[in-house]
Amino acid sequence: MAIIRISLILQVGFVIGSNYRHVEQDRDVNAKLPIYNTHNNQQAHLRKPHSGLAQKIEDQVPKVVTAFLHTGDSSTLKHANCSRRYELGVLRGRRHGDAHHSMRSVLDTVVHATNFLNMILQASRDQSPRRDIEWYHALVRSILEGDLKIHRAVVTLSAGSTPDGPPVYLQATRAGGEIILQDLSSNAQHILKNRTADTEWYHEHKNKKKTNLQRRVLSQDFVSYDASVRNGESYITDKTQIHWSAPYLECENGNFIPRWLLTLSAGFYGLKPNRSPDFRGVVRVDVSLQDVDIDQCSVDGWFAGTHRCNITTMECLPIPGHGFVLDKYKCHCKSGFYHPNRVTVNGFKRKSSGKGMAGLPHHRDLPEGSSLCLPCQEGCAFCKDDTPCMAQGDGILRMAILSFQGLCMLVDFISMVLLYHFRRSKLVMSFRPFHTDAGSLAEN
Repeated sequence: MAIIRISLILQVGFVIGSNYRHVEQDRDVNAKLPIYNTHNNQQAHLRKPHSGLAQKIEDQVPKVVTAFLHTGDSSTLKHANCSRRYELGVLRGRRHGDAHHSMRSVLDTVVHATNFLNMILQASRDQSPRRDIEWYHALVRSILEGDLKIHRAVVTLSAGSTPDGPPVYLQATRAGGEIILQDLSSNAQHILKNRTADTEWYHEHKNKKKTNLQRRVLSQDFVSYDASVRNGESYITDKTQIHWSAPYLECENGNFIPRWLLTLSAGFYGLKPNRSPDFRGVVRVDVSLQDVDIDQCSVDGWFAGTHRCNITTMECLPIPGHGFVLDKYKCHCKSGFYHPNRVTVNGFKRKSSGKGMAGLPHHRDLPEGSSLCLPCQEGCAFCKDDTPCMAQGDGILRMAILSFQGLCMLVDFISMVLLYHFRRSKLVMSFRPFHTDAGSLAEN
């Protein structure tokens, strides 16, 4: 009886001890980790459908320009002929948030130069800008000296609102380590006569019906030759008044120059006799974009949202330091998913099955298996492969052990009942040879 009870206690203890830790761990995991109720063979695709902008770039932009935009390789433009600059018109009207941060110093330079001219012209009644031509030469040169990203600076200045073209057209261009200053005033009317893609920076401000300038009240304690200016109003420009062009490639001698440029321009104003703003000219800068990274992962910018990552299973991470080149991002599997090759998939160049895929567009001719993020095993918040994060229980073995243990417990219980029922009965076991010998010994 004692042996049966000890066996029963050991079996019950074994069952409780073997399952307690596993049950406790299951509860902790269920409380802390997300559960992905996805079949192991279900595949989550990396690619997402083309965005509208990405499709426009592929359809409308010439192939040589697209190749240069994707690779940054200047050799792709060697055999392309051109007669004028090429502008990425598909980017017109889109916000330029990703470039705004890198252009902050350039924007400050344009605003300061423009407001300097605003103050000078609004405080002076002189309508002959040729008198101070040396000052304007120094100004246009100082714009280039102030920021190395600026490739070219232009200042146009007219005598008033009546002439068709400005009598002053000064241009400073960066050439290697030198700054070349040119006075193109003699050809200014011919250059700016018609509104084209090359002259939009000027006509955009000249033909603007509403200036939206900020008004400032001046209170000067020095003696001015014009008493009306001493306690009057002045109009200044802020960054919201700067006009942005779309990125473009310049054309020179029938070939594209492998350098993306951006034109920023702002108008400056004098004062009419009724002290309303009077358009007098434009400050323009051409900025090199070669060192400005494209962020396709952002939600605000020229190329925002043009990445090919599946936002359900992957996150897009930009790769800085490549300049104005597309597809410099990587698609990284989110928590709860893993890539079969355990290699981060690049937006433009990938490798699959040991064969290089460099040079192919990121959305063509790539095997489906190389662009998948697969779900982790159930209960895994992070994983590198399909290996389970938790020990998997064997239901059949567990049921067999529990059934055997239950049977033993039932037998023990029946034995206990029988023993209790016959506890008062005396069971005499007779063994004839032993009984005979014992009786003979007693008689002797």
